[in-house]
Order: sequence, then C-alpha cells, then structure tokens
Amino acid sequence: MTRLHAALPRLCFPFYLLLALFTLTAEASDEYYDLHYHVNLADSEEFAHVTISIPDASLIKEMDFNLDKDFHQNIEANGKLSVEDGRALWQPPEKDARFSLDVTIAHKRDDGGYDALREKDFAIFRGDDLVPPASVVTLKGAQSKARLTFTLPDDWRTANSGWHKNEDSSFTVDDPERRFDRPTGWMIAGKLGTRRERLPDTHIAVSAPLGNAVKRLDVLSFILLNWPTIREVVGETPEKILIVGAGDPMWRGGLSGPNSLFVHADRPMVSENGTSTLLHELFHTITGITDEGEDDWITEGLAEYYSYAILHRAGGLTDERRQLVVDWLTDWSKDVKSLRGKSSSGERTARAALLFDELDDEIKAATENRKSLDDATRAMMKEKRVNLEELTDIVEALIGRAPKTLDTPLLR
Repeated sequence: MTRLHAALPRLCFPFYLLLALFTLTAEASDEYYDLHYHVNLADSEEFAHVTISIPDASLIKEMDFNLDKDFHQNIEANGKLSVEDGRALWQPPEKDARFSLDVTIAHKRDDGGYDALREKDFAIFRGDDLVPPASVVTLKGAQSKARLTFTLPDDWRTANSGWHKNEDSSFTVDDPERRFDRPTGWMIAGKLGTRRERLPDTHIAVSAPLGNAVKRLDVLSFILLNWPTIREVVGETPEKILIVGAGDPMWRGGLSGPNSLFVHADRPMVSENGTSTLLHELFHTITGITDEGEDDWITEGLAEYYSYAILHRAGGLTDERRQLVVDWLTDWSKDVKSLRGKSSSGERTARAALLFDELDDEIKAATENRKSLDDATRAMMKEKRVNLEELTDIVEALIGRAPKTLDTPLLR
C-alpha cells in the first residue's frame, strides 16, 4: 500500500500536466471585446441619448435587446437591425459598431412620486432603464470589458454611480456574474454634493442635489456606526455602494439596486416603529438576494428583520426597545394568514420578519449558538435566487434536521 501511494504521483504526472495544459488553454480561449456606453444628458431635458459603441465586434454574432415602450425610442444602429414587438435584434458590423436610442428619463410611479427625474440642475435615474436588458450571442468564451461615460450640461458638476470611477471620469462596469456587462443601478448627475468614506473593503458615497434637504453626513455616519455589524452578517461587501438621496417630487421611500440605493430625504434613518428603511434597502443592495415564484416574503422579510436586528446588535436599540419593535410588528401583521405571493405587502413583510426572528432562535438553539441566521443569509447570498425549498435546505444543512419554524400554515 505504501509503495502504491509513493508511486502514484509519478504515474499521474502526465495526467496532471495535461490537466494544467487544458486549464491554461481554457483560460486562453476567453477573449474580450471593448464595450463603451455613452450617456448624453446635455442635448435634451426630456431624454438621455445613449450610444453603445464596440470598436471590434468580431466576437459578437447578435444582440437581442428587450425594449420598454415607456422608456426607449428612436432606435438606430449600423450593421443589421430589426425592431418589432418590443425587441431590437442587432447584428453588428465587425468594426466600429454603434447602437443608439433615446431614453425618457422622468418616470412617475402609480402610487405617486417619481423614481426617475430630470430637473434643471440634476437628473436621477437607473442604469437598468438607460440600457435595455439584452441576450448576447458571441463566439465561445467571449466577454466584454465595459466602461460608461457621460456628456453633461456645461454648468453641471459631475455624475455618480455605484461602479468604480476612473481618473478620466469614466466608470468601469464589471459584473463578474455576467459576460455582457450592463451599467445597472442608481445614478445621479448634475450640481451635486457628495460625502464619501473609503473603507478597507468598500467605498461608500452619499450623493444628492445641492440645496436638497439630504443630510449626507448623517446618513454616512449612521452607516459607518452599523458597518461592523453589517460585516458580521454578510461577510463580503461590494467594492462600492452609492446612496442617492433627494426630496420631493421623488418617491417618498427607499429603493435598492445593484451597488446602489435611493432613499427620500424625508425618510428617517430609524422609524418610530424601530425599523430602518436605510438598513432595509442597504441589506438588499449588499446581499443581492432575490426570490423565486411565490416567495417574495423571503427577500422582504429578511431585509426587514435585519433592519432592526443589525441596529440592536450595533447598540442602537436596547433589549427593551427591540421587544417593542417585535410587539409593533406582531400587532401590525396579526391578520396575515399567508406569506406566499409574488409581491409582499407591508403586513406580510412584517410577519415574515417575525418568522425570521423565530428562525434565528431555532438555529441558535439547535446548534448551541454555533450557527445563526447570519450563516443562512451568507448561504443565500451565494445562491442569489432563493425559494422556500432552497431556504429549507439551507437551514436543514445548518441544524441537521428540517426547521420547525418553516413548517407553518403561513407557508402552505
């Protein structure tokens, strides 16, 4: 037996060599094409003119953009372009490929307020709306190296996004989960005031139009006070997070996005009920956890739970105040019979937060405090999209049995 083990490395050396050569070949097969997004905000107060430029498109066979009639119009491109039924099918030329469109900036929500707005001195919008989602067919292994630039009115100062900003004011758009990098997330441009901190792990920036009643430094300080606890929960954090703030007529709430979030100037950092809109949306942004099917309660309930649990653990709530938060959520959600649904209401979210509170207790009790909901959260972050079955499997792997908390009429 000893001789066999001693000989094994020599016998397997050619295999290891071949494996190494195969790995190098596979890595070498990955080819990159430069992708440049340019957003012109100077020529119109209603539209952004967006141009996608690809100097060498020889690796790309086809791009299929999913258009939104409320945002996208005046589609033009060189090469072969077909626009119908809400889609733009583009086969770019090999050299100097260009695709352009006009994008309506302002967007009013059905429940009042704007979640995108262009004013005289600033614009707030999401990159998700500027560049339509696309299915891209390329040669095997091809992926983009993308950057984003802006043309602004002469009297505007700058543009900010959740992507890394370079010395030439361009942004590097790099999504490691996708081969086609798209500049998603919240963005703001204009005459702005910004407060920022560059932590060892994350660059945090709070940006708002000048003259708006956004307490930038208050927001930044609040996040920094809770940051060590946030790190305990999630582990790794994004390279950069942009918090965009503004007052009316923007929507009076908070909305998260990739590497970024928006929060209205009048939203308190901690509500009178003890939960925090800012921590709720920040949790969404950092974790990137989304739901599947009828399980929006997972995404929203988890964020709501941590909006007060993080605050409590960081010393912002006493034990007694934390119990008052739980009592308030219990009363508000007392009529909830089911958590399932594609969109979680406020009452459902409150009841889901309580369920996660109970699930944390169960995990700690079953593992003698060696594990907690934090461990389940980090596992969900790896999965990204989570449903009830996957959540159950994650918790079962932690405690060695099916969780009793998730065996409830609320989830049937």
